[in-house]
Amino acid sequence: MRSPAALLERLRAGRPRATGSAPDAPLFDWPFYEAITEARLSHLATLDLPVEGRSVLDVGCGIGRLSEFFTARGCDVLCVDGREQNIEELRRLYPDRRAAVVDVETDGLGEHGSFDVVFCYGLLYHLADPFAFLRRAAAICGELLILETCVCDAEEPIVSLVSDPDDPTMALHALASRPSPAYVAAALRSSGFEHVYTAATRPDHPDFSWRRLNDLSYIRDGRALREVFAAARTPLERDGLRPLPGALPSGQP
Repeated sequence: MRSPAALLERLRAGRPRATGSAPDAPLFDWPFYEAITEARLSHLATLDLPVEGRSVLDVGCGIGRLSEFFTARGCDVLCVDGREQNIEELRRLYPDRRAAVVDVETDGLGEHGSFDVVFCYGLLYHLADPFAFLRRAAAICGELLILETCVCDAEEPIVSLVSDPDDPTMALHALASRPSPAYVAAALRSSGFEHVYTAATRPDHPDFSWRRLNDLSYIRDGRALREVFAAARTPLERDGLRPLPGALPSGQP
C-alpha cells in the first residue's frame, strides 16, 4: 500500500510541462484528472438520473469541469469550492457560471439556498467529518444527492482518518477521511434519505476497478479505491442503480 503522499507524487508525474513563458496547466487539467473527469462524465450519463432542468449545487467543484454535465441538461448550477484559486479559474473558464468560495467544514451551506440536487464528486474523503457534511447537505437538498468518494474496503460502517498532503487538490485543513461504503450508506439514511443506491456499473477508470477484500485498505496497487452513490427522497427506478442497505448496526447489551 502506498501513502497519500506517494499517490500525489504519481499524479505529479503526469503533470503537463509548460513551454516557454506559458503557465502550467491548472491542476485539475493534469492528465490524471482529465482521465477521471472523462470517466465520471461518461458514467453519469449512463445512470439516467432525473436532473434535467433542476437546481444543482456542485460542492467541491474544483474548476468546474463536472458542472458541464448539468448545464448541458438545462440545470441552474451553483458551484462552490473551498479554494479561492479554483473559483477564480472556474470564473475564467465559465464566465456565466455562478460560483462562490465556501469551506464546507466551517461555512454554512444554507445561506446559498436550497437545491433540487446536491452533487458531490471527489470531496467527501477530503473532510474530517463526512457524516456532519452529509447532514448539512441533506438539509438543503430537495430531491437527489449524487456522490462519488474514495472509500476504505470494509464491510462495516467505519471511517479511517488520514492526513492529506499539502496540495491545492487535497483537504483544506490537512485532516481527511476514508469512509467505508457501508458508512456512506448509513450516513445518507441517517441524514434523511430513505432511498440509497450504489451504481450497478463503475466508471471506466482504474480507481473504480477494485475487488472487495474487506482488508481496510483505501489505496491498493498505488491507486485510490472509489465508489459512486445516489440518495433520493423518492424511489429511483433506474437500471444503473442498485439499492443499498444503510442502517447502523444495533448496539449489543
